[in-house]
Amino acid sequence: MWIPVVDPTKCIGCGKCAEVCPEEVIEIVDRKSVIDYNRCTCCGVCDRVCQTGAMEMKNPKMPEVAMYAGFRHELMALKQMIKQMRKELRGW
Repeated sequence: MWIPVVDPTKCIGCGKCAEVCPEEVIEIVDRKSVIDYNRCTCCGVCDRVCQTGAMEMKNPKMPEVAMYAGFRHELMALKQMIKQMRKELRGW
């Protein structure tokens, strides 16, 4: 999923992104754009009007470590169960 991300080093707080946002989820705080991701529909309109390049649509990915850490143990346990079931079925 692509989401709008603000680079605070490039954002000048002009407010153009907030003006065009159809969901009205962008506000200017301390001269920087802030997005309410709970209500954002990720339409990309804000990205198209940003003249400084501070707003960019990105596809965030989970780090591999976080993605596999919890599943590795479960996967190993399931493989062991399947192996044991195969042994039992051969004995019938």
